[in-house]
Amino acid sequence: MIATESDIPSYVQRVLDGIGLVPRGIQRAAIDRGLLEGKSIMVCSPTGSGKTLVGEMGVLRAVVSGRKGLYVVPLRALALQVATVFRDRYGKLGINVGMSTGDYQTDGSELGKCDVVVTTYERADSLLRRQASWIPEIGTIVIDEVQSISEPRRGARLESSIIRFNELIADLQIIALSATIAAPDELAEWLQCELIESDERPVPLHCKVLCSGSKERMVKDLIMTTVQGNGQAIVFHRTRRETEVEAFRLAPDIGRQLTVSERNRLDKELESLEDWTVRLPSELKTIMHDGTGFHHAGLNARVRNVVERLFRIGLIRVVCATTTLAAGMDLPARTVVVTSVVSPENNEKLLNANRVHQMLGRAGRPGHDKVGFGIVLAGSEGEADELERRYFENRSSDTAEQTALAPKYERATSVLGSPNSTTEQLLVALDSMGEASVQEIEDRIVSQSFLAYCGVRDLRSPVRLINLGEISAVTAIEHHALSDSLRAAKQKLLGAVSLREKDDTTIGAIVTDWDHTQYTCRYSTRLSTSGLVDGPQCSCGRPIDSQGILCTHLLVLGLSAAADLGSLADYVIPLSLSESSPVGALKNLGLAEAADGDKLRPTRLGRLVNRLYLGLPTTREMIALLPTVEETASLLWLVRHLVSLETGMVLTEQFEQLIAALATTNTSIGELARDAELHEGDVYGLVETARWLLHSIEAIASLGGLSKASETATRLSDAIESRMKRGEPNDND
Repeated sequence: MIATESDIPSYVQRVLDGIGLVPRGIQRAAIDRGLLEGKSIMVCSPTGSGKTLVGEMGVLRAVVSGRKGLYVVPLRALALQVATVFRDRYGKLGINVGMSTGDYQTDGSELGKCDVVVTTYERADSLLRRQASWIPEIGTIVIDEVQSISEPRRGARLESSIIRFNELIADLQIIALSATIAAPDELAEWLQCELIESDERPVPLHCKVLCSGSKERMVKDLIMTTVQGNGQAIVFHRTRRETEVEAFRLAPDIGRQLTVSERNRLDKELESLEDWTVRLPSELKTIMHDGTGFHHAGLNARVRNVVERLFRIGLIRVVCATTTLAAGMDLPARTVVVTSVVSPENNEKLLNANRVHQMLGRAGRPGHDKVGFGIVLAGSEGEADELERRYFENRSSDTAEQTALAPKYERATSVLGSPNSTTEQLLVALDSMGEASVQEIEDRIVSQSFLAYCGVRDLRSPVRLINLGEISAVTAIEHHALSDSLRAAKQKLLGAVSLREKDDTTIGAIVTDWDHTQYTCRYSTRLSTSGLVDGPQCSCGRPIDSQGILCTHLLVLGLSAAADLGSLADYVIPLSLSESSPVGALKNLGLAEAADGDKLRPTRLGRLVNRLYLGLPTTREMIALLPTVEETASLLWLVRHLVSLETGMVLTEQFEQLIAALATTNTSIGELARDAELHEGDVYGLVETARWLLHSIEAIASLGGLSKASETATRLSDAIESRMKRGEPNDND
């Protein structure tokens, strides 16, 4: 089905005509900007505006031109959703669609036969590190939810992947998609994409922040109003427990709104599920008979798919879900209610604006509703005012007396400069380049990064954007100082220093400002009562701002100490600022070593760690603890420890018992989950992580000559792999 370059646009159009898809709006704009001629495009438009079809057309263009299409997404659930759509639409045309999520222990060679590969950011990065032979055959990469480049850890991996894809693939077409981002022109320019921006939605979305002394009562009123108007709703909660409690609370009232024929259809659908071998949790099945469901990652994927399908066809009227699934759920409703904007990961932080608007953007169903409603709940008038300021802008509406709330998005930023990310990406670069000096890596990788792009354009960027080499007091300060301030400090225009503390934990002084005001300043490595380093301190009250920039008083002290105290300052100041040497970290772990001249190269262990896709904290623990593994019990403990590190979940000894039972019995995963007091959906994810880490333990122990650890890991890994192959279908696929 390969077409000549001039025939590609008409060929793609005929394919779309054949499946009944007519490009409109932003899709037509993308075609006009050269989408089907291979131009890179970034689309920034609301949920439901048709961005996904822009990506589909780009993938089709690659396939009909004889190359591969790669579609990358942030979540496994979203990968499954996209792959299913592609197979349904294009499989009959002979287009082979493959999907890979996780599987870090494999090189992905089996994907070489696929025309289209759908995967997650992390798996795409893993395939790059393993140098999958088919990568140069890619013609188009679609990056969905590209604003994820700002997320801790995964953002740096995505940014690095984009740089390396561009290096490896000639004439690569990038299609970046985002519904929630401010200043999209910045990211589009870095990606070298034509920007198509639109705030038009097929279904208008009206947003409000509502205050209520009883959120429970407010949720019920909003949901019942929607359901009684023959609409559907999604209620987002912070925790899984809250989603389940809310669903049970709403179910009786929702059930009373169902007609006899609706209830009969719903009962028939639920009864037929037994024929599909889908095991619905009894508590979920009970409320589903009342047209109500809950949806979170603790449910296995097949159960989540059932909830989604019944919602799409209108039999389930209300779904209560966790905020973490907002990006992966294709469940448009008339009304979306966000009951809490507190982060599920950290109850001291609020969700960022982009994540809130991902949830609200689910409201409004093209072809079903004429309008969508997005509601954020607050507990007081003061909180309501704060949430309006944080998440919305006021814009004039058609009615002179009223203003409408419009989304306020956040800019995309780079997280490549965070310590663990910097060290990890230094190892990635060394493995890719073979050997290189720090300067060569900065010239090749850092100079092309979104971090450098933003730094050049942001007046608030520090003098030194990233520290790759050895860290001194001056380089640490340059990572936290603005160029104008640094220049003035070096010229002694910002104040004078009178040192009064100088030991291996603290450097302190009185700094006299230019207006003769005095400030007490110190760099301290002492541990506070909470176990954290005291860090930089100043009596001005603003020692270091939210962007990591030091006050001028600490800047003056730091430069003076660097000049007068030498090695003591080089020790205390970087530690106080939590600055460490990526080169030093890799050398200390045995992942990199000196080569000729000033060059570095990865060790065999370094190459292995990089290709196993292990993060630095996990690697550090694995290397330190592997010598203690001599039997299955100590190996199970290590696996539990490493899985906890990778997932952020607190696991008990019951997890060790679960893994042991998986290897030695035929007990179903559902039963093992119940015995371990874990959700079944979590167990599938945890087992997959454990399989990958067991493979990594086996490989690293073998390289290090730790025969007992290697043999024990091999036996346990083989037993689990055998069980998974002969056991029940993987309900998390």
